[in-house]
Amino acid sequence: GPSLFKVSSLAYDADRRLVYYTTDNNDYRDLMSVSLDGGKPKRLQKDARIGDLVFDEKNQLLYGLRHQNGFVTLVSIKPPYDTWEQVHSWPYGEVLYDIDVSPDGKLLSASMAEVSGKQFLRVFDIEGLAEGRSDALMEFDFGFAVPEGFVFSPDGRFLYGSSYYTGISNIFRYELANGDIEAV
Repeated sequence: GPSLFKVSSLAYDADRRLVYYTTDNNDYRDLMSVSLDGGKPKRLQKDARIGDLVFDEKNQLLYGLRHQNGFVTLVSIKPPYDTWEQVHSWPYGEVLYDIDVSPDGKLLSASMAEVSGKQFLRVFDIEGLAEGRSDALMEFDFGFAVPEGFVFSPDGRFLYGSSYYTGISNIFRYELANGDIEAV
């Protein structure tokens, strides 16, 4: 699959100049942090099994995806980042990857693969996920083309990412207000 051999997952807290990352990625993934101001690496969680990290600047949370027994679970990690909490688990066969959080901390974007091989870009309400509502607020069906690396624009109006949706690699802009997608 598209995320079989990732070396690490990274997230960045710009205010505190901290990088969060995973190690031990062929095993159970430890969660680490390091200060860009000369700090030494610090292990926050051993064998957490969490990857696809993203930092929510608004709420000072780390989010990640935890894989176990074929299930994908979105987890949140609050300061001091030494334990995780389940936000939502998807049914077996629905695989999320490449997540991002909107600048206001309310929305989660995710690329998703289904058992059929179909690929989607989906946007979820984070609070709704925590309350058990997993219906996407919006989605774009990429067919069998993999959507990769979609991130929110600084104003939260768009998602930008890449895909071979048109038969060649393009960067796409997805407008959240109306669902329009455009190769840019």
